[in-house]
Amino acid sequence: MLVLFGVSLSKEKKLIYALPELRGIGLSNAQQICKELGYSPEIRVKNLTEEQNFEIAKKIKEGFMLEGNLREEEKSNIQRYVSNGSFRGFRHKNKLPVRGQRTHSNAKTIRRMSLKLK
Repeated sequence: MLVLFGVSLSKEKKLIYALPELRGIGLSNAQQICKELGYSPEIRVKNLTEEQNFEIAKKIKEGFMLEGNLREEEKSNIQRYVSNGSFRGFRHKNKLPVRGQRTHSNAKTIRRMSLKLK
């Protein structure tokens, strides 16, 4: 089992489908990493050598923000919206949909949950 940045990737998956298990890397970024390192998209995690594991970790570390750092950045961005009194911050603070979704017929679950939290 390959462990990158505290997340264990399952051995049986293909590399391009295993890398998105890391927060901050999606499918397109995983494909880009494989392409730049010259790996086949069909290669499985269990078939990687230690050298290849090291190359992948190095490539990810230099080019992407992952896991804990990404979560901290997201929280600080949301806190910035809330503190400067923007509409978006108001929606975050009141646990409502932020990006223009309607709430009359949708988002009932989140509204119900926010009432329970109060």
